[in-house]
Amino acid sequence: MRAFIDTSALVKKYVIEKNSDKFEQLLTQISEIIVSPVYIIEIVSAIDRKIFERTLKKQEASVVLKESKRDYQYFSRVIWNNNLEQKALEIVSKHHLETLDSIQLASCLLAGPDVFIVSDKQLCSIAEKEFANVIFL
Repeated sequence: MRAFIDTSALVKKYVIEKNSDKFEQLLTQISEIIVSPVYIIEIVSAIDRKIFERTLKKQEASVVLKESKRDYQYFSRVIWNNNLEQKALEIVSKHHLETLDSIQLASCLLAGPDVFIVSDKQLCSIAEKEFANVIFL
């Protein structure tokens, strides 16, 4: 199964959070992970936020960052281009999503995966209006 995975869900691969176990089970069914062009920036930001909030120690964060950067080379990535920009702008106008969420959803729609996996409630509710197979974790 080809899966577009939002950063909010993919972080569960590296940090134990609610539904990390369910995410691990889903991973066994996935043959291709697709991410947006802003994924690496978002994952670094998410890890940095966890350090700041003291929910992740710096030593753990270092390991998580190393693992996520290692895995990144194996992910399929949506390319930033005019099509992505136009689709993201349409989503912003239609659904009033924030910038990064509109880029994530636009990336998913352009990639045409079998499933969109997300852990952000607002993004999930909008994605369900635009995409047939959305899994919320």
